[in-house]
Amino acid sequence: MGHRTRTKHSKVLSVLEKRALRYRNRAGGTVNDNRDSSRFDSIDETGTVDTAGLTEDDSSDEREESLEEMNVKVREMMEAAGVDDEILKVHGVVPGSKAEGVVRLIYENLNGLNSRLSDIEKLEKAKQLINDLEADLVCYNEHRLNLMHKDNKKGFSQLFWGGEAEIRSVAAHNRHEGKEVGRVQEGGTAMMLYGPLIEQYDMDRSGRDETGLGRWVFMTFVGEGGLVTRVVCCYNPCYNKNQVSRTSYQQQRRYFINKEHDDTCPRKRFLHDLLALLKGWREQGDRIRVCMDANEHIYQKSIGKALTDVEGLRMREVVGEFTGQKIGPTYFRGSKPIDAVWATSEVEVVGACVMPAGFGVGDHRLFQVDFRTSSLIGNAPPKIIRAPSRRLNTKIPRIVEAYNKILEKSFVEHRMNTRLLEASDSSRTAAEAKSKVDKINMESSQYKRNAEKNCRKIKSGRIPFSPEASICIRRKQVYESLLRYRQGKIRNKSNLRRTAQRCGIDRPLSLSWAEIKERLKVCEERCEYFCKHGQAYRKKHLQNRLLIARDKQNKKAEQQILEIIRRERERAFWRRLNYTMGKKRGGGVRAVQIKQADGTTYEATSQKEVEDTIWNEIHGKRFYIAEQAPICKGKLRGDFGYMANNAAGRSVLDGTYQCPVGTDEGTIDLFQEIAYIRSIVPKDRVNTTLTRQRWAEHWRPKKETTSSSESKIHFGHYKAAALSEIISRHDALKATICNKWGFALDRWGRGLSCMLEKTPGCRLVEKLRSILLMEANYNANNKEIIGNRMMSVVREYGLMMEEIFSEMGRTAEDGALAKILFYDIARQSRLPAAISSVDAANCYDSIAHAITSLIFQACGVPVEGVEAMLSAIQDMKYFLRTAFGDSRTFRGSKIEVKYQGLCQGNGAAPAGWAVISITILGAHKKKGHSATFACPLTSKITKLAAILYVDDCNLLHINMMEVDSAFATYEKMQESVMNWGRLLIASGGSYKPPKCFYHLISFVWGRDGKWKYADNHIKPEFEMAVPLPDGSVAKIDHLPVTESKETLGVFSSPVGNGAGGLMVAMQEKAQEWIDKAKEGHLKRSGVWFLLDCQFWPRVGYGLCCNLAEHLKLEDCLSKQYYNLLPLGGVIRTAPRAVRMLGKGFYGVGCPHPGVECFIGQVSKLLMHYGCPSNIGEKMKISFHQLVIELGMTDQPFELSYKLYKNRVTWSWLVSVWEKCELYGVKIVMNDIPLELPRERDKWLMAEFLRLGFSVKDLERLNRVRLYMQVLFLSEVLGASGRVLDERYLKKRPKREVWSTIKFPQERPPPADFNLWKLALRQLVPVEGLPVRLGRFLHKGYKRWEWRVCTHENYLLHYTDGGMDVYVPTSDSRRRWKKEEAGCEPEILGLPCSVRQGLNGTVVIASTATPPDPESMPESFLDVLSEWGNTWMWESLQLIGEDSWLLEAIREGTCVAVTDGSYIREMFSEVCSCAFVLECSNGRGRVFGSFPEQSKRACAYRGELLGLMAIHLILLAVNKLDKRLQGRVKIYSDCLGALGRVTTLPENRLPSGCKHSDILKNIMVNCCKLSFTCEYLHVRAHQDEKYSYQQLPRPTQLNCAMDGEAKGALWGLQGGVPPPQDVFPLEPMAVFAGKEKLTSGSEDWLRYWCERVVAQEALAQDKVKVLQRDQFEEVELGLMFLQDSPEFLQIPLLSFPQVRFPFFCSWEHQSKVRTEVTRRNMKESAVSGSGGTTSSRPQPPEPTLTTQSMRLV
Repeated sequence: MGHRTRTKHSKVLSVLEKRALRYRNRAGGTVNDNRDSSRFDSIDETGTVDTAGLTEDDSSDEREESLEEMNVKVREMMEAAGVDDEILKVHGVVPGSKAEGVVRLIYENLNGLNSRLSDIEKLEKAKQLINDLEADLVCYNEHRLNLMHKDNKKGFSQLFWGGEAEIRSVAAHNRHEGKEVGRVQEGGTAMMLYGPLIEQYDMDRSGRDETGLGRWVFMTFVGEGGLVTRVVCCYNPCYNKNQVSRTSYQQQRRYFINKEHDDTCPRKRFLHDLLALLKGWREQGDRIRVCMDANEHIYQKSIGKALTDVEGLRMREVVGEFTGQKIGPTYFRGSKPIDAVWATSEVEVVGACVMPAGFGVGDHRLFQVDFRTSSLIGNAPPKIIRAPSRRLNTKIPRIVEAYNKILEKSFVEHRMNTRLLEASDSSRTAAEAKSKVDKINMESSQYKRNAEKNCRKIKSGRIPFSPEASICIRRKQVYESLLRYRQGKIRNKSNLRRTAQRCGIDRPLSLSWAEIKERLKVCEERCEYFCKHGQAYRKKHLQNRLLIARDKQNKKAEQQILEIIRRERERAFWRRLNYTMGKKRGGGVRAVQIKQADGTTYEATSQKEVEDTIWNEIHGKRFYIAEQAPICKGKLRGDFGYMANNAAGRSVLDGTYQCPVGTDEGTIDLFQEIAYIRSIVPKDRVNTTLTRQRWAEHWRPKKETTSSSESKIHFGHYKAAALSEIISRHDALKATICNKWGFALDRWGRGLSCMLEKTPGCRLVEKLRSILLMEANYNANNKEIIGNRMMSVVREYGLMMEEIFSEMGRTAEDGALAKILFYDIARQSRLPAAISSVDAANCYDSIAHAITSLIFQACGVPVEGVEAMLSAIQDMKYFLRTAFGDSRTFRGSKIEVKYQGLCQGNGAAPAGWAVISITILGAHKKKGHSATFACPLTSKITKLAAILYVDDCNLLHINMMEVDSAFATYEKMQESVMNWGRLLIASGGSYKPPKCFYHLISFVWGRDGKWKYADNHIKPEFEMAVPLPDGSVAKIDHLPVTESKETLGVFSSPVGNGAGGLMVAMQEKAQEWIDKAKEGHLKRSGVWFLLDCQFWPRVGYGLCCNLAEHLKLEDCLSKQYYNLLPLGGVIRTAPRAVRMLGKGFYGVGCPHPGVECFIGQVSKLLMHYGCPSNIGEKMKISFHQLVIELGMTDQPFELSYKLYKNRVTWSWLVSVWEKCELYGVKIVMNDIPLELPRERDKWLMAEFLRLGFSVKDLERLNRVRLYMQVLFLSEVLGASGRVLDERYLKKRPKREVWSTIKFPQERPPPADFNLWKLALRQLVPVEGLPVRLGRFLHKGYKRWEWRVCTHENYLLHYTDGGMDVYVPTSDSRRRWKKEEAGCEPEILGLPCSVRQGLNGTVVIASTATPPDPESMPESFLDVLSEWGNTWMWESLQLIGEDSWLLEAIREGTCVAVTDGSYIREMFSEVCSCAFVLECSNGRGRVFGSFPEQSKRACAYRGELLGLMAIHLILLAVNKLDKRLQGRVKIYSDCLGALGRVTTLPENRLPSGCKHSDILKNIMVNCCKLSFTCEYLHVRAHQDEKYSYQQLPRPTQLNCAMDGEAKGALWGLQGGVPPPQDVFPLEPMAVFAGKEKLTSGSEDWLRYWCERVVAQEALAQDKVKVLQRDQFEEVELGLMFLQDSPEFLQIPLLSFPQVRFPFFCSWEHQSKVRTEVTRRNMKESAVSGSGGTTSSRPQPPEPTLTTQSMRLV
């Protein structure tokens, strides 16, 4: 018996689709017939052109006949397939055009979606449906996409992106089995949102099924008055009993059983979980809409009944209710309704229908429901106003030219510049001048707006321009015009005909309506095509234009086209990366929350409520904070007012002001400091005149897209005007007049407060960020006068303090490092210390204007310039920019109380806060509040009070001159905190107690002599308080020393374990980045690109401050890299050793935290060590502590870290030492003032090591040595240098000091002292050393107890209480008796040793031989020789007497000329210099030259070398006569080198400065010469244009030095360039191999360190690429630095025994082997040896091939 053949699923759907086309066309026809034809070119919410209905012609009989024939065929097909007739009908009314105030939802079961662009038929159909139906909300289930799979890179927002319209999406799938299945996974739900409803979309409260099974997704909308509506799309799995299937049912069943141990049916669990979620929302008062494929009867089964239960959710099925008829079958083969849309009763439905099967893209019927917008988000949903686009774009030259041409014409025609000058010259008062200038300013603003309006037309840019697309767009416009002509809306036939002919349309007026519509449809289809594929035509067009420009040799056009290509390529490249990996930013504020007194939160949602709340809570409070300053109260307010521009202000500046009785101490201190600054800086030192050239220079580099001003005169206007002399002169003159008269333009007093969310989603009003957008030219004037010129004066007069790290050239990382070094010094010295982190609250907004004015005037700003800036702020009218747009109303200050502060967004605010901080800091230090740092070897005192970075303040206290108690340290820190608070309050500010904390550091010792930190935080007597403006105090947190806190972006703690917090922060940042990369489905190339330029700069910030051991650093990101590797196409099981190996060494290329940390540390060491800066001095103190504590050598970095690490205290420098040994880097310290005191002297600990003591005994002996204050062997011996000084066998009294060196605190136990005595006796027997020490080389470091003055015949005994004087007894000259006691100590005579005699007398046992007197150098050559490192002077030649340089400098006839040379073709890593010093009167000449080998070699470095050589010679001359006065003229043909040397700061180099070794040597040693150096430029190579005799003498010398410098290079030909060496007087040097590092050598240091890592990694058992001996034979330096793995793998094949790297595939290996064979054959042919034809390359070993394929 036969059976009936079933029709295929796909065929039935295809037929249904064709039939449903009639309904879709009918829907489209309804839409289009109601539209005006003028809207044909409009863009709907999805950003696509609506083309529906364009092919329909109601008069077409043939169309109707074909439809009828198709209906007959469809019925026959459906009967054969068993399809119900109901599904072929529309349930409800065919949807028409969406009305106003309506939100349209469409819902459908997709039955699978393909994310591949190569198969987009179904996707395009879905997008067309969304467009035709004008959908706002789109709900899909069963998308069947495994969103974790690498092939499904595009999310729903990208798949359904429709052009310019915004889209939001939420999608879900089963994440638990996402790694185990392929691209397709059953189930899944998704929702998309278009249109204005996006503004009410709350992303944070939207989400997915919490179980991760993808059963539902939901979107949340927040409307007026906090109204919340939720839309849910869910999918109930269909029952399936096959337990190993991949169906949704079995997926969920496996999850519940395996993860939750629940064997409940997934369908029952779905109902339970969904109802619980919905009921929870309903209890909160939320409104709900549910779209669901229930896979059961929606009216008769449990889900439908549960949703509509009157005792429960009380929802209603909206389609059946709206149509009055229950829904029929919804699945095309089904017989019952299994899909539906439900809504709660509050949601109003205004339209609903179910379309016939085939209308949508799946095998279920499509639902369309229209809801009233007001029922979802309230009656008055806020309309989000976006900023309008700008017509003026300075990146397009023709637009700038058009703008300037229009504006110049207006300015010339109306005499704008002349009228400005007349307004200023004819005015008698500031008010009169202001009135006239304001009128001119308003007029010029109108001209600027008009010029921008007419400089170009704005295009939508939806279709990339190309000739092909342009023709299509113009034809489309013509056809639309023809339709309007047909409707009688266009009467000018001639214009229409001519336009059509230009577009190639013949006889346009004779075309019929149907022909026009048919052609219009084709044009629109072509436009859609160009919208998607137009970029390829655009590239082709630009390439053609580039070729034409090159053929015409039009360089200007060529450069412009190349710039367009570059700009568009970069924009396209970064668009996806920024979309995926860009920083999440808070949107515009459309609702704000206020905390009520009862703890509840009130939310303002309407525009008026939001604006009033912001004005009241922010502007009404924040800008009045400064009124709390004492100068704003009482008599002081009457004396100074707001500007302090009166007699009282002048008297403060003169230092003659008498403060009223009761004036607070902080205000008095500030007045005194202001007077002190004025005594240094001359009055009106700052020039407030702005020239046209300076104004244009200011604007050229500015970023055009910066937002500014309520007047819409944005940055683009001024950037364009910088190219016009007339316009820029007008703007500069206008600002100058304001500064001269002391008034602000009316336009300057209109600020636009832009309200932003600091944290996305956080709407608390106190958490909002308020950025004030001021007028662009007002801000430019402030930046130039205050930010640039005033700060230059501050630096010029030495007022910029080392404590301020927000200064130009300093970084927050430097401030964090300074804090780390402070902790290190306290730990190394074991002295009590304290540090308080006391941040200022609202620093920019809480500055009293009277104090600001006084400080600005003291720093040299004329009072009129101060008035011009501050008056605008005081009278500022604050407009608001929120999500509602710019407010039409404003808030201003009161008549009696004005706004103060400097405002966030003011260009003068950073500089203003800096000078206020300088004033506070100066007053604070004059009170004696500072940390006293003393260099242990030189006893140089440095006082540093704080570490300041804008409002972040860390107050410091430590006293290295004496040992304070912990309580004394606490008291001093409390006084410092209180005093700083008083000064802050006096300026208008205050502390922010919740963000303040402090650490009190002290030490205790155990019985074994080991120290640990004291637990001070648990002691109540150490509580710290800060002052508040109202006179009260607030307690702040006293943290334990083990707790690390983040300051300046870096975690740190006193114990040095802040590295743990820093590494945790690194891990969190790395994981966050990786998670975003996963969600964004980046391409592999994008992952590796962003790894270097985004990932590591973010993750590695502050790594140079890290104190973690290298092993911990190496492992800190292992987990994160494990998760990262698959994103970059590398299998995650690749050996760990290779993950952080550089690509040049065949590694993965993930940044190595240990290597990068070391590079950062070396960079900071090179930049700061040796400089007299905050960090430089701390580094030197810490290093000297390291040398003293180690007690083995003055070059500790050359010793073994592993051997001596337990003998020193862990510190930042010790962590550098650890990495130096690990990576084989050599650090040489050249400025250690430590020498052996006597001939044949030795380091004491080295002698103990020689005697064979164990490691533990050496640690114990070292503790005692530090306590006894001993460094050298000679210090434990008597004056004879042979016998032991007996007092070193006794414990040193605590109060006595036995050395001029400052030793750290130690408390060794008695057992350690016994070992000490034993060791000393073993080292120095009773009879003494076999060979006594020689004479003293210098005075030494030991404080001798006895000294004899032979000339005066006195014997002096130094005690803790003073000095006792002994004289010879009358009966013997050898015995001495005490004559006087307790005298004032005075160092006299020679050291000696004594022994006790009879009757209280003493006998001199031995006397030390005095050192030879220091010989004075006779010439500067002797000085150069004393400095050492004479390699620079090997070719030095002197003509004339030795003293001629002194005389030439005195008389100002000394001329110094230098030139550098660099010939890359000859030596790529060698540069040279030549220099000459000559007396213009012919007394003599000194000249020389030398080459230098360096990886940083270049002509610029050669010029710097010559300048350094000249400065060193001048310094040597200055050493001969330290009071030498005169002048030297220094010439060079390199303006860059001259400018760099001329502007060198006194204390430190700017961060990132290139060639820091040369510049630091000049800065540290040669910047304080007693005579004047004048730097002059001379043109280079003038001898090529003129004869030598025609040239001036400096030019002649420059030409000669050019030849000498080249000669120094030519002399190296055929030889080996000299190795790199240390410069004379260079403080320190770092060598990686033979290469001396300088700033900018990071790549070479990275290679050197990676080389060590690679040698270890490639030899590991899991890798086995190169053994250690093989590694040394491979030239990898070039490979790493070139970063070209495909080329670099070739040299590796020269060694047959070496295996291939695992990133080299077999195909690539074959290619490389072929290349090597070809190369070897060529070499054999050249050498004459025979060769054989290479056969087919053999594959590598099977194990390697397997490994390679597995890893790639």
